Amino acid sequence: MSIDSGLPHAIRKLIFDAEIEVEAPHTARIFTNRDLAFERIGVIGFDMDYTLAIYRQAALETLSLECTTSKLLARGYPERITAIRSDPEFAIRGLMVDKKYGNVVKMDRHGYVGTAYHGKRLLPRAERKELYRAQRLGMEYERFAAVDTLFSLPEVNLFAEIVDLIDHAPELWGPRPPPTYAQAWNDVRECIDLSHQDDSIKGKIKADIGRYFAIDPELGPTLHKFRSAGKRLFLLTNSFYPYTDDVLRYVLGGQLATYESWHSYFDWIVVGARKPGFFTGQQPFQELDVRGKAIGEPTMEPRRGRIYQGGNQLGLQRALGVTADEVLYVGDHIYGDIVRSKKSSGWRTALIVDDLEHDLEVRRARRITLEEIEHLSQLQINLTDEISAQRYLSRLLSRMTTADLVRAGVAAEGAEALLDETRAQVRARFDRLRKYEEETAETLQRRIAEIDGAFNKYWGSVFAARKDTSRFGDQVDAYACVYTSRVTNFRFVSPVKYFHAPHGSLPHWRRSVR
Repeated sequence: MSIDSGLPHAIRKLIFDAEIEVEAPHTARIFTNRDLAFERIGVIGFDMDYTLAIYRQAALETLSLECTTSKLLARGYPERITAIRSDPEFAIRGLMVDKKYGNVVKMDRHGYVGTAYHGKRLLPRAERKELYRAQRLGMEYERFAAVDTLFSLPEVNLFAEIVDLIDHAPELWGPRPPPTYAQAWNDVRECIDLSHQDDSIKGKIKADIGRYFAIDPELGPTLHKFRSAGKRLFLLTNSFYPYTDDVLRYVLGGQLATYESWHSYFDWIVVGARKPGFFTGQQPFQELDVRGKAIGEPTMEPRRGRIYQGGNQLGLQRALGVTADEVLYVGDHIYGDIVRSKKSSGWRTALIVDDLEHDLEVRRARRITLEEIEHLSQLQINLTDEISAQRYLSRLLSRMTTADLVRAGVAAEGAEALLDETRAQVRARFDRLRKYEEETAETLQRRIAEIDGAFNKYWGSVFAARKDTSRFGDQVDAYACVYTSRVTNFRFVSPVKYFHAPHGSLPHWRRSVR
């Protein structure tokens, strides 16, 4: 049931409370890859970072750079790296780092590269093709590193800047040679990991938590709506308890008077879960008190209403008391949260994709240009087919002789003129089509560049590459039953909604195929 979003706020609130579906803003839509009967979902689990708790990305990236560069300085990196500034647009999810060549690349769903940067320098088409023409990326795991989480974005930006220093200012490393590109990536990766592990980053976040997190006032009401519909909730996060407690007290605590603390929203709380290993391992659950101190002996099955650290999916599944397909797990990490939970647990999956809001805004604002691109793309395909046909016809005519025409019944005195005239007509048509195709291709490329720049000046849309679905977009399609930009978008849908996927078909089933 859909209710007009133009209703007064007070009436809309009463409708929300009655759990009736309300029309959502276009940026709050939930998209469906596989049919999902929400009424059959009895338990909903949530990751914390970038799912329940939304970081202020620019502030987090600045902090990550500061903490990481200080550790790189201790490893002998030059003082110049402290001048590197955050560039939130440069790194997006779905990229791959080519450690061998110092490149950051974006590929389509087939593994072919459409855009590549060496450091912060865009590789020209010829150079990119020479490196990656015959290669599907990602198969050499020692050479390539995937950028799958929002936490990974600062290190990509830092690595690209360091590559530029290695190339253009090697003397900054003094008498020693600068590191190889691969060593530079490994150093950046290790230093940012250490910054998370030794509390360099999280300590500063906890000291000024409002600077790094945005509060969504609808988070508490959304969780309450789930619980009011009879769904049980659990928290499953890799963050350890002290940090989890500080963050959720800030983003969730005090939103609804009926909930004594953030703990009250969840029937099970699991911190320090070590995903994706949580979904395949056999680690026991260690119970904690509300101060985060271990109590009792480890157990293989968590009890409702308690706080635990560690554990494993099988033990939690037994505690939930429902079948795997009655559990919906909501997370932002395509590998740690979605791929593993989908492959190993059988849980239904909802992916939180923060980038989606911007993507939808651009698509609405540039709708006419996107329609033009679709039309021009189809026109280019048609022209290419026709040009190929004319080229083939021209080859046939070039091999044809006047004797062939005479044998076909053409008078000998007119055969040569007829053949010359036909060849000229085919050649003229071929030339017209080629010119039209070139003009179409030029216009299409301008429009694509315009749209790509609106999405992201470096990479275009996170969901698209090479006029096709990007590697990241393909993963979203393959592993997320539903996806949306934030958890609170679920407040617009009924707890008994049936999410219908747009069922596709093989090309030979499509009516448009002639």
